[in-house]
Amino acid sequence: MEVYNEKELYGAIKDAYLSGKKVMIIGYGKHSVQRKTDILLKINIDEYKIDKRGYVEAYAGASVNKIREEASENGLLLPCLYDGSVGGLLANNEFSPLSTRYGKPYDFTDKAVFITPFGKISWKIIIGSKGRLGAIYEARLRLFPKPTKVFTFEKSFSKTDEVITYVNRLMHIKPLAMLVEYDGKYTIHATYDFETEIHGFSKDEGVATIEESNKNGYYVNTPTIEDFVNSIKETEPIYAYTVVGSRLSKFYVADEESLKKLNYYEHDDIQKVYLKLKRILDLKNIFA
Repeated sequence: MEVYNEKELYGAIKDAYLSGKKVMIIGYGKHSVQRKTDILLKINIDEYKIDKRGYVEAYAGASVNKIREEASENGLLLPCLYDGSVGGLLANNEFSPLSTRYGKPYDFTDKAVFITPFGKISWKIIIGSKGRLGAIYEARLRLFPKPTKVFTFEKSFSKTDEVITYVNRLMHIKPLAMLVEYDGKYTIHATYDFETEIHGFSKDEGVATIEESNKNGYYVNTPTIEDFVNSIKETEPIYAYTVVGSRLSKFYVADEESLKKLNYYEHDDIQKVYLKLKRILDLKNIFA
């Protein structure tokens, strides 16, 4: 079911509440795990406005790619690599290599408004709740000056102590992004928005990105590079990566049991704080 304005969105949610039906809010679909539900609700309002103060006011259905492109044309940066809608960006609060400097979407969002059966609420707590508390409707996000040029330095390591030493040393130079991958060896991708040279590293333009899926993938809380390395020793994943500064990693393992000693969660899980809030904001548990 598609809705095209606030009145239609509230009406659909209120009807679901009164009839006891489950409703799931979706964006462009590919980022969402299809949960058991009676109604799939899509907010089809692809509208946004970039103002002179360096903010973008956007509805949930607005395309992140379009915003990023227009911001770039105006010398501004929306610091994420997400390719869906604004609603999906905030619902998932996905981290990216740019999270090293700018944080996750929660950190560069000034305001988030969502709709519940009881009306409209402005509260950033909705960010990261994956649609379980209500339907994100609109938001105001901060934009940043766009770097004129970026350079990524790369090097692979087999020894964990070398990885830790280099990451901590490179972080002191204040990178734009710091991505560390593991696939049997460690590879550091350190990105800077100013000219520099790092001995022994190859150099290329642009920011390193990850092509991935969520199959067999789990998020692991790793506040430091030491935590990332130690978690790899514990689990021996097929593949893993971390964005230094984000406090998160993603691990791909053949058996989830190998993660049991770690603080981890699946892509579609939500943190415990949202489960507590759900008992208050979603009394009848209609949001799937």
